[in-house]
Amino acid sequence: MSCDYLRERLDNLWENGESAEVARHVAECRECAREFRDLRLVRAGFGLMKREEPPEPSLGFAERLVRQLGELSRTPSVADFIEHVGRRFVYATLVLTFLALLAIALPATGPVRGLALSDIQMSGSEALVANADPFGDANLQEPPEPAPEEVPAPAVTHEVK
Repeated sequence: MSCDYLRERLDNLWENGESAEVARHVAECRECAREFRDLRLVRAGFGLMKREEPPEPSLGFAERLVRQLGELSRTPSVADFIEHVGRRFVYATLVLTFLALLAIALPATGPVRGLALSDIQMSGSEALVANADPFGDANLQEPPEPAPEEVPAPAVTHEVK
C-alpha cells in the first residue's frame, strides 16, 4: 500500500475499520503513523465535544445579534456608491441637454443680447435719421457723392503702320 493511497482514503479507512494491511503500513511508515495519530486525536476531540452541552446564550444575546445585523445592513455598499454616481451622471446629462435646447430655442437677440450690425436692415440715410440727435444739436451731414470713375487715357505709342 502506498502513502498517497492511504492519505487520500484515511477517512474511509477509519470509518470502515482498520485492516491488517493499513496497520502494517502505519507500523512501517512514520509519516503515515503521524497522520493516523492526528486523525485519531481529532476524532476523539469531536467525540468529547459531542457529549458536552452547548452553553446557553446570555441575556439579551438575540437582541444584540439583531442590532448588529441591522447595523451591518446600514453600511454603504458598492451598489449604493454606483447608484449615487449614476444619479449624478444622469442629472448632469439632463442639465447639459436642457442648456443645449435653450441655446437652440432662444433667439439670437433679446434683452440680454443687443442688435448686431448685421441685424440692422436699413440704408445709410435712414440710419443717419434714426440715430439723429433728438434735440437737433448734431450736425447732420449728407453722405458724400461717390466720385465718378476716371477712365484712363489711352496710351500714346509711336508705332508705324
